[in-house]
Amino acid sequence: MPDTPPRYDDIGRALSRLALAAVFVSGGRHVWQHPDGPAQGAETFLKRCRRAVPLLDRFTDRQLVRANAAVHMTAGAALAAGITPAAAATTLTGSLVPTTLAAFPFWTQPAGPQRARQQGDFLKNLALGGGLLAVVVGGVRHTRRPLR
Repeated sequence: MPDTPPRYDDIGRALSRLALAAVFVSGGRHVWQHPDGPAQGAETFLKRCRRAVPLLDRFTDRQLVRANAAVHMTAGAALAAGITPAAAATTLTGSLVPTTLAAFPFWTQPAGPQRARQQGDFLKNLALGGGLLAVVVGGVRHTRRPLR
């Protein structure tokens, strides 16, 4: 099977980055403007984090949630613009882990619709993480060597 021409590869990578970035920029903007709900949802998770990292006591839940939203918007914009995409994707991946654990702890919910909804959202974030990982590892061009 012939290789895809480089121009199409570049267009595909750019579109993939834009699609991923849109989720983070849009979601980050929403959380920045309306941090109270996410801060309340992250309260239990942030209490556990504070026990492990006492430095976090200096900040309110609202401030931490807004800081995470700022990371999402900034790294998402960098990813969309193609500015150090691997670094932007790595940053978003690192931020996505605590976001997902705080927002969608489905394992703490009893069986039912709430648990199913949280599990679905958890898996969507896992898929976003997979897309970000593809940006990180796909940023390095590999040349194919002919089979011998």
